[in-house]
Amino acid sequence: MAKNTIISVIEQKKDDFIRIAQELWKNPELSHEEKESSALQKKYLREAGFRVTELDHIQDYAFVAEWGSGSPVIGLLGEFDALPGLSQKVQTTQEPVVPGAPGHGCGHNILGTALLGAAVGVKAAIDAGLLSGTIRYIGAPAEEQLGKPVLAKAGVFSDLDAAFGYHPSDLNTVAAFGTNASIQLTFKFHGIPAHAAQVPHLGRSALDALTLMQVGTEFLREHMPTGARIHYVVTSGGERANIVPDFASGDFQVRCPRMRELIPLIKRVIDVAKGAAMMTGTTVEYAINHGCYDVIANKAMSDLLYENLKAIDIPQYTPEELDFCRKLADTLTPDQRRNTLLGLGVDPDSADDLMNKPIHDGIGYWGIDYTIPASTDVGDVSHITPVAQVYTAAYPIGIGAHTWQATAASGSTVGMKGMIYASKIFGCACYDIMTKKDVLAAAKEEWKKSIAGEKYVAAEDLLGEIEG
Repeated sequence: MAKNTIISVIEQKKDDFIRIAQELWKNPELSHEEKESSALQKKYLREAGFRVTELDHIQDYAFVAEWGSGSPVIGLLGEFDALPGLSQKVQTTQEPVVPGAPGHGCGHNILGTALLGAAVGVKAAIDAGLLSGTIRYIGAPAEEQLGKPVLAKAGVFSDLDAAFGYHPSDLNTVAAFGTNASIQLTFKFHGIPAHAAQVPHLGRSALDALTLMQVGTEFLREHMPTGARIHYVVTSGGERANIVPDFASGDFQVRCPRMRELIPLIKRVIDVAKGAAMMTGTTVEYAINHGCYDVIANKAMSDLLYENLKAIDIPQYTPEELDFCRKLADTLTPDQRRNTLLGLGVDPDSADDLMNKPIHDGIGYWGIDYTIPASTDVGDVSHITPVAQVYTAAYPIGIGAHTWQATAASGSTVGMKGMIYASKIFGCACYDIMTKKDVLAAAKEEWKKSIAGEKYVAAEDLLGEIEG
């Protein structure tokens, strides 16, 4: 009866949620700039009766909206930031709304609104006396710039009994996989300037040092843990070719399947930088810009999500929507689409079957014991409390995030149907986790074993441990 109430309320109010998601899509705001996006959600939640606490003193535009009282306290991890340069009309050919402008190429207009809708449904069940506990929607800005660690460091997630995360995707599936931990550092080399033709022997090139660091990093790749990644860019390399550069800098992002594996690898990257400085007679300084932990999947909660995936009716699509999906999918090659599926832990046989569909019309449970190479700040929350995630099909099969195709889909009726489906799944899963004490107890016990006694320390504060 309580689940029926949650589903019914979400269905009754789905036009509200679609309006919010469309407004976010039409007015995309980048990480750390989400003033209007945050205000839109806060206004709706206040009018719906939630207790809204603004967290701008911790992070601009962050907030918490909660309802109910007592335990358990269940968190819903919302986001609403867009991506640079991905403006796109809702159509199957590439054409930006505004050239060079941001766009919701990761579907966060859907992501945050889906979980907001779930919170509204759970509130209705609490108000009807069918459920007890606390539901908490957390509006977290800047996921693409790793914003949740800022909130985590301030203790925003510390009293949660469990949390759910969501992401639009090309699949209806439990996101049973882990992700890579990630830390980004800036390295700055300082040398001595000189005329490159007249007295080059008097100069000490900072650019030479940065270049040697890059070469050393390439040789390091053979000796990294499986699944590790290193990326880098030059942010400053000198002013003129005929002047020996006295300053050069670069950003290096290092990833590993677990934070405990990442720290030793970063130590080696730092050693490479020190060696490059020694070889060139320069000096080097470095600092952590930001970082996030690996996602620790939780089977007890993932199983719960899967049961609700099976129980909620999968969206039905019109002929026009299916045609939209086919045409949008055809903008990529079959190999590109198939690799997108494999990158989410889908087995090759299932990927081949899925390739025949314009949009996923079934459900899956992919990614068990798999680590996707990407990173997300949901990982920080998963090192503080048990977390599980679901993806729903908001894009055609084989369409990945951070693309113009994803922007188009995220503003379409197809994306909106995936969003409402997700709202119902999470609303019902919240009911289950709040009422099934054995499931929550199992999730917590599993989480404790996975953490293995590790204490959460925000990535930006790990430099001392790295250098120790």
